[in-house]
This record gives sequence, structure tokens and C-alpha cells, in this order.
Amino acid sequence: MMKDAFEFLQRIQEDQKFLKDAAKCTSDDERRTLLRKEGFKFTAEELDAAIQTLSSMKDKKRDQETSDHRTSKRYDVFFKVSEINGESVNDTVMVDISAWGAQVESLIKSSTNSDLELYFVPTKTKDKIRLAGKVVWSGHIPHSKRHSTGLQFYKSLEQMDIEGTFPLEKFKSAVKNQREEIASKEFLTVKEAAKRLGVHWYTVWRWTMENRIKFKQVKAGCKILIPTAELLQFQTTHE
Repeated sequence: MMKDAFEFLQRIQEDQKFLKDAAKCTSDDERRTLLRKEGFKFTAEELDAAIQTLSSMKDKKRDQETSDHRTSKRYDVFFKVSEINGESVNDTVMVDISAWGAQVESLIKSSTNSDLELYFVPTKTKDKIRLAGKVVWSGHIPHSKRHSTGLQFYKSLEQMDIEGTFPLEKFKSAVKNQREEIASKEFLTVKEAAKRLGVHWYTVWRWTMENRIKFKQVKAGCKILIPTAELLQFQTTHE
């Protein structure tokens, strides 16, 4: 049975054997062969996205293994980023953070080893908080125009808190409140939302990218949680 793009997104999040096999590939030709061997059937665009994803994941893993800072625990978040390198941005979010780094998803592609400064909004008060560091990996998110960027801070959050440049306790409180808010509501994955609406999962994915459906939390790849109430706007089936 041929496997589609959605199953690929699930495999790269859940199947450790598949990830280990992909990590052994040293070229795009080897990644293409692996995907064919695993039974994936892609369009040309999906195949390019899948190969790029496997390549960027290999770079990401190497950076994680060579950096002592990356051993700190990471927390899933969903905070809007309002500014990158002095420029206002839209549709940009921070999706996880640790003491020494963060992951950002955006329409903007950042170059590896480049400097990056961002401002994000962790609370409903609209107060902006600054973070700065070095881009340690960057990759394309499959089937979208978005990019995922790994940022390593110049200083730890604890050090910035001591220096008065990062409100650590306020930030922790914002993370706790957001997690409690998410836990208190019913949410659907992209695939679940698509099944309930009677459309293909990629249609729902596209709607999130076009801001037709609002989502509360993003994880790398296709891990999007959609409030059930968002589906009420669709009175008829869309194609």
C-alpha cells in the first residue's frame, strides 16, 4: 500500500527507526531511494519537500549533538513573534523554547549561522520581549511556504533574567496559563478536522496557512491543534 504525504509527516514525528534510516542517508539521491523503498507516493512538489525535510532534520540532529546547550529541557509554546531583525513580521510564531534556544516558524527563511534578533508577545498585555542568538539550523516545512528555524541564544534565559533583560517568572507564568487554556478546550489535529469537515487534510492545512482557520499551538511539521469551535464557520463542504 502506497503511503501519502500525511503519513510521511507522522513518520518523521513518531517512527524512530525511519528517522535513524533517514539519518544514514548522505545525499538527496539516497533519501529519494529510501522514500521509494518505504512505499511513499508523492507529487513532485511533495517529494522535494520531503527530501528537504529529511536533509534539514539531519543538520538539526548534528547541531543538537554537538552543542551542550541543547541538553536543556524544551517546552512547547505558541507565542506570536512580532519582529525579526528590526522588521515587523506576520504569521510568525515561536513553537518551543528552552533555557538556551527556541524554534520559530515563519514565512521568512533564515540562513544558518546568521544572527537573529526577535521580539515576541507572551501575554495578553502585548508586552514585547527581546531574544537574540545564532541560527543553528533552518528547514522548509513540507507542503507550505513556511520555514522552521532553530535559534541558540547568546545567553541563557536565567542569565538574562539576572541582568534584567528577560522577565523569567512572568514568562513561566504565561507558559503555564497558555497550557492550562489549551488543556481546558477540545482540540482537533489537522487530520481529525479534515475528517469532520469531509475534506482532504491538505485543504485544512492550507486554510491554517491562509488564516481561514485559527490554531492555538503548533509543533514542527503537521502537529496543529485546532479549536473545535473554529469548524462552526464552515456550513458547507469546501474544496
